[in-house]
Order: sequence, then structure tokens, then C-alpha cells
Amino acid sequence: MLRLNKTPSAEQPPTIRLRDLLLLRRGGWSLAFLLGAATLLAVIGLLAISGWFITAAAVAGTMTATAFGFDYFRPAALIRLCAIVRTAGRYGERLASHDAALGLLKDLRCRLFMALGKKPLLQAASSPSHHGTANAMHCLVTDIDQLDQVVLRALLPWGWAGLMVAVVMAGLYWLSGTLMWAALPGVLLAWLGLPLLALWRGIDQARQRAELAERRRVALIEPLAAITSLVLWGRWPEMAQRVKKWDADYLAHQEGQQLLASLTTALQQVALGAAIVSVLWQAEALLAASHLTVPMLLAAVLAVLALGEILAPLTHSFLALDASLAARNRLNTLAEGAPRAQAAIEEAEITPPSWQLNVSQLTARLPGALVGPQRINLALKSGEILCLRGPSGCGKSTLLQVLAGELLPLSGECCLNGYPIEQWSMHNAVGYLPQQWDLFDMSLAENLRLGARHAGDSELWSVLDDLALGTWARGLPQGLETPLGEYGAAVSGGQARRIALGRVLLARRPILLLDEPLAGLDAVTRRHVVTSLVRRAQHGILVISSHVPLELPESQVCTLYMQEDGRPRRFPPVPACLEAL
Repeated sequence: MLRLNKTPSAEQPPTIRLRDLLLLRRGGWSLAFLLGAATLLAVIGLLAISGWFITAAAVAGTMTATAFGFDYFRPAALIRLCAIVRTAGRYGERLASHDAALGLLKDLRCRLFMALGKKPLLQAASSPSHHGTANAMHCLVTDIDQLDQVVLRALLPWGWAGLMVAVVMAGLYWLSGTLMWAALPGVLLAWLGLPLLALWRGIDQARQRAELAERRRVALIEPLAAITSLVLWGRWPEMAQRVKKWDADYLAHQEGQQLLASLTTALQQVALGAAIVSVLWQAEALLAASHLTVPMLLAAVLAVLALGEILAPLTHSFLALDASLAARNRLNTLAEGAPRAQAAIEEAEITPPSWQLNVSQLTARLPGALVGPQRINLALKSGEILCLRGPSGCGKSTLLQVLAGELLPLSGECCLNGYPIEQWSMHNAVGYLPQQWDLFDMSLAENLRLGARHAGDSELWSVLDDLALGTWARGLPQGLETPLGEYGAAVSGGQARRIALGRVLLARRPILLLDEPLAGLDAVTRRHVVTSLVRRAQHGILVISSHVPLELPESQVCTLYMQEDGRPRRFPPVPACLEAL
């Protein structure tokens, strides 16, 4: 049963939520928070105890009666302990937070990849905030890398700041409630008032910065695809001026944000200075009444002073928060896609006895590309195989992207069983293997199961055998649980390509679009894989782009030769699946 693509429900939860950034690696973030808290406590303790110790030792030294009885060893030991905890805690927090951040990025990439696998591929080209596959890949790389900033530069610093303020206020209250109430207004202003004001003032600026950064990136990257033509026609200086304009706007906006953050930091230090002055003002009466000693007063003042370093990162948190929010929204837009099918077609349920793929006068081109397929006509039905041949750069990959629903054609029609291809839920109909595929830092089995989540081990071994990988996989010490490394670094290029192909085959989709699936394979392996592909696609349609010769059954296969300009070239006898131009 195959259902055409439906409009996403408004109640459908987003793919990525900010609370997921903590929950996905809560153990790592908890460890990082504890180590960071211990480090900051050591910083405050080191400054406060050092100030008390130096002052108390000086006072004791002026009095012969107390000089010999003064305990120099325990305070010195505490100072050394604080110094060791500060150094070890700082390194430990960095290791824990970076490990959690890198693990989080890995989890998010896998989650988004799986979400994209369940959505129509055309959304990357039709989304208003992403211009085709290039921008989709920009999201997968750049936007995901922005998401951990909300934890590293916003949530953790606010948590540490709140804890340290509570500790310092508790210490002042232990000395005297009067000192705590004297310091409280200035500390609250530095901790909450000024950073929240900066957040309120800077959130719109941060959003504008994200938009300016995207415009600058697009203005720079888009002309590069056609740099030769732009230079030949004398248009490159104009494009360069446009890039410089967007770059100047972005840098001016960034300077304004830094000015806001710096001004807030300066006012924050003024507020803490006012808190210290208030403490000294109230301490005069306490000192006169012998309710407070000078060393303890200095320790309290230094503890408040230490808050300046701890609270300073809060004034920049609005930059990280809005950058992460903007990245989250763009990624969720990419994953959720946009409605495209008409209401009448949305409700249609089709169980086709056979498949028909019809292309009429199709012309397509990637953004900025000079060449693409032109006036392509095809009529394929179940059981047929189409081999795309032609020189590099003639548009074979672009044609496959159109057939896969990743790219809208400039003109012409592409229909599947009589319906425009963009109205189909392509993740159920089409299995597409592009030239650029992804393997993740997971096991062999987990990478394969991205194509079929509930596939059993027997299915995995079957597809590995079909792709001439079974013997190799059985010889691995960990078998299916062998980790492939980041980007599949643990396996060769030919093995990685076949693993990606196995993921497509496990999805059991009736239409297979394969872009150079056999590159780099020897003749024996290539023949084995081709035989398996033909057997698995016998009830569907198989389209293969290949530069290497393929031994395909002549009764089922037809070949489309494409010229360097993207136009089809006919050779007699004309295959039945290629209509006359």
C-alpha cells in the first residue's frame, strides 16, 4: 500500500528541540556541569582564602603574642588544594563538555539523516530557506554545528553563574546578613538585570546577523559555480562588489553586537564594584563593633570580585542562543518539508500492479551549472533497466536528481504512474544512491539499518552477500557490529559505496536510481553486483548511471546516451523505452 505525500500535521513534533540538546547527552553535560562548578568554587575559594590568609598572617605578624600561635599550614594547604582543583577541574570540564558536544553533534546528524530519509527529497529544493541540495548539505554541516552553542555558551554558563551567586551570597550571610543585603542589589543587577537586558536587546540583532551571514554565504558561493563564464563576460567585478557589500554589512552588524556585549560587560563590572562599595560601607560598623575582622572582610570582598569573571560570559549568551534557535528552525524546516500535493490526491491510496515512469521534454539544471539534461523523453515500465551513458558533466547526475525528486525541472514533465513525481511520497517509491553518500560513526549493522530500521541479521547478511561483501564482513572480528568510523574511514571507498548501496536495497523500493554504484570495482565483483541488482529490481525500474561497461540482459535494458551539452543522442536500433524527439 503506497500513499501519496500528505501535508504535515501542525501537531507533529519538530525533529530537533532545544531540550533534546541536554537530554541526548545528559550524562556528559551533567559531568561537565559538576566539573565546571568545582572549578569555579575553587576559583572563588582560592581568591577568598588567599586574601584572608595574607591579611591574617600580616596582622598576626604585628603581634608577637599571636605570631607563634598562628596556623600557617592548614590555610596554605587549602590554597594548594584550590589551585589543584581549579587546574584539574578546568581541564576535566573541557574534556567532558567537548566529548558531550561531539557526541551530541553525532546524534543530531544521525537523527536528522533518518528524518530526511522519511521525507520527500524534493523539499530540499523547494524550501524557501534552502536553495537545493547544496544548501541542504550546508544545513547538515554548518547548522548542526551551531546547535551545541546553546548548551556550551548559554545554559551551562547561566547554571554556573546562578550556583556561584548563591554560594557567595550564602557566605556573606554567614558573615552577616547586613553584608548580604548590601551586596544583593549590585549582584542581582550584574547577574540577571544586565544580561537579560542584553538578551532582550540583542535577540533581534542576532537573528539579523544569521540572515546577513546566510546572504553573504549565498552571494559568495553562487557565482563560484559560474566563475569562468562571469570572467569571460566581464561580470565578475560586479559579483565581487556584491560580495563585498554583504560582507561589509555583516561585519558592521557584528561590530554592533560586540559593542553591545562589551558595554554590558563594562556595566556589569560597575554593578559588582557598587556591590563591593556597599559591602565596605556596611562593614565599617561591623568592624567597629568587633562583629567582623579585617581578614574576613577582605575574603568577602574578593569573593564578590571573583563573580566578575563568572558572570561575564552571560553578556554574550544571546549570540549563542539566537544562533542555535535560527539553526534549529532551519533544520526543522528542512526535515518537515512543505505541502505539495492537492487535497484530492492526498487522500488517494494506490497499490499499483506495475510501475510506469514517463518523462516528457524534460530540461533541468543545477543552480549555477552551465550544462544539464535537455529535452529528455523516457517511457519506462516495471522490469525495465535504463543505463545512462555519456561524458562527465553532461547532466546524468542532474537527471537522476530530477527523477529522485531532489530537483525541480526547468521545463517538461516527470510523472510516476500518471501523477507528477513531486506529489509522491518519494521515500516509499524511490531508492536513490547519489555520487556523494554518507556513512556514519556507527556499526556496519546500524549503517545498513538506516535503510530498514527493523531489518534482521539475515536480511543484512543477504544484502552483503549480494554486494560481494559477505565474506569480508564474516572475516571481521566483530562482524556486523564492526564500527565504520567517521565518514566510513575504517573501510575502503569501494566497500563504503557498496554499504551505502546495501542501505538503499534494504529499503525495498520499487524504483532504484543509482549514480555510479560500481565505480572502483573489479570486473568479477562488478558482474556479481550487477546480477544481484537485476534480480532485486525485476519487479520495478532500475536506472543506472555508469562510466564502466555493465553486463545487463539485452531484453530488459535500454541505453540513453547523453552528449556534452546534455542533449540525448540516438543510436539505431532505437530502444522501445526511448521515445522519438
